[in-house]
Amino acid sequence: MKHIGSVCFVCFFVALPLVSFGQSKIAVDLYKEGVRLGNEGKVEEALVKFQKAVALEPKVFLFQLKLAYAYEMLKRYPEAQAAYENAIALNASSKEAWRGLGDVLRRAGFFSRAEDAYKKAIKTSPKYKEAWLGLAYLYGDMEALDKAEEAFVKVLSIDPKDADVAFKLANVYWRSKRLDDAITYYKKALSLKPDFHDARFGLGLTLKEKGDIEGARKELKAACEAGLKQACKRLFEL
Repeated sequence: MKHIGSVCFVCFFVALPLVSFGQSKIAVDLYKEGVRLGNEGKVEEALVKFQKAVALEPKVFLFQLKLAYAYEMLKRYPEAQAAYENAIALNASSKEAWRGLGDVLRRAGFFSRAEDAYKKAIKTSPKYKEAWLGLAYLYGDMEALDKAEEAFVKVLSIDPKDADVAFKLANVYWRSKRLDDAITYYKKALSLKPDFHDARFGLGLTLKEKGDIEGARKELKAACEAGLKQACKRLFEL
């Protein structure tokens, strides 16, 4: 399993209250401007603002954290890693910083260190969904499917209505040849999100593997009619 998901970056630029002292007004204004630009999708411009804020006030945790977010969104992973580590040095109990560090280490292929970072985020906040997701994706990248399963199950216990996670868990079961479990979770994903065409496609393929050709044809036909080209191709192969 090379890629079974990615962590959402949409929430990276939500403004958080400033908690440090001795910040210059210029640095705070730069930080706020960076948040505004990030919310508008202007990440490169936001990065410049965060860089300037950090240059003025390098010991402000939130400045370092948002700098790390911007670097990560721009796929500048070594710089993101350094900024996350700086943020952690300022606030070692930050679940966001540990999870972010795990993300960039995972993308850089440092799996053991990424696992440690995710686990530290979870230790700080045991029900932190994003850290459990990162851990699940990491185990998927490592082809450790049993551990990926455990992590996705944990995520669903935290958020039972997440259709995407149910779908990813079904994919893990499919790759593990646990077809009945895969069917259960593809159906769960569809019950949560009826227009989840990738889940319907996965269900069709799994039913085919089980020998239920009529069931497979029904699901693949529905996915094909919804515009999923690979479903059309598989449908005509039945």
